[in-house]
Amino acid sequence: MGKENSNVLWLYELGKDDPMIAGKKCCHLGEMLQAKLPVPPGFALTLKAYETFLQGSGATDTILQELGKYDKQDLLQNVGKFEAISNDIINDVILKKEMPGELKEEVARFYEELCATCGLPDTPVAVRSSGPVSMPGQFDTFLNVCGYEDLLTHIVKVWASSFNARAMAYRLQRDMVLESSPIGVAILKMVNAKSSGVMFTLDPVNGDPSRIFIEGSWGLGESLVSGQVTPDKFVLDKVTLDISRKTICSKEMELVRGPNGDVIARDIPPEKQKEPCLTDAEILELAKIGKHIEKHYGVAQDIEWAIDEDLTFPNNIIILQTRQESIWSKKTKGPVVPKGNATELIARGLMQGIKV
Repeated sequence: MGKENSNVLWLYELGKDDPMIAGKKCCHLGEMLQAKLPVPPGFALTLKAYETFLQGSGATDTILQELGKYDKQDLLQNVGKFEAISNDIINDVILKKEMPGELKEEVARFYEELCATCGLPDTPVAVRSSGPVSMPGQFDTFLNVCGYEDLLTHIVKVWASSFNARAMAYRLQRDMVLESSPIGVAILKMVNAKSSGVMFTLDPVNGDPSRIFIEGSWGLGESLVSGQVTPDKFVLDKVTLDISRKTICSKEMELVRGPNGDVIARDIPPEKQKEPCLTDAEILELAKIGKHIEKHYGVAQDIEWAIDEDLTFPNNIIILQTRQESIWSKKTKGPVVPKGNATELIARGLMQGIKV
């Protein structure tokens, strides 16, 4: 059976030419695995799996009946009505449907093998949406999902998010099929992040391509994106990999995996607050990986990384995502220094295209 007819695939089976099979995020992760980058292990539910669920559970017919109550031209003039429509479809239709038996069995087989690979029963995973085209922020993602039953629930929640008000209004305004917008789902081992952050394979302040710029903090990277902490900063020479600058900040809190499958904030002990979140060896290895990624893609990169507390160096360095750097690598003329400090620029870059 070919990839296009599969409901579930390992991420490494996907490549950059497969966005219509499992969505762009899954294919991007697959390409990274094929490039031998240290990406978390995982698998993908394809666009076909989405359709298998909707049709096999009977949700498609119910959704068509629900949408048939409304005139599309009227909805174009009153897109605010999508909030009520979305609530009805998501809560009263999709989330009440059960995944077809054969599809559940496939997910079970892949999850059991992932748990065996990780050596951890009920391996915590990230359940991430993966649309076939870039629609940042349209669909839902869930972190720290533990166990098979919880995994099934959150896969359906990701599929259901294709019927949120934003997504349906987007489809209607572009004359797309309103009753279905297939998306893939990436299931990735959740990194037990001791620290995490971002890396640019140029200087994000002035576009200098001879530098590698790393920012990081303790725990999960969401604390950096949200601006809850001031991160440590490390600057390296891209050729020699000498560390030319270190700025270690006081980091008073971190976000970590909670005991009940959630993400919680906790205070950092005073003696740890001013410790660097990366060792010199980790900084050097991370920079080497950054150079490898830039060489593979042929353009400066904006990279999300984490240090997995469950693994030992150098295998504890994990790449979560990489994308083309969004400011300097697209310029055709001489650099113009943008407004804002480095932290603001990095946060801006993280928020642009963080969801694929």
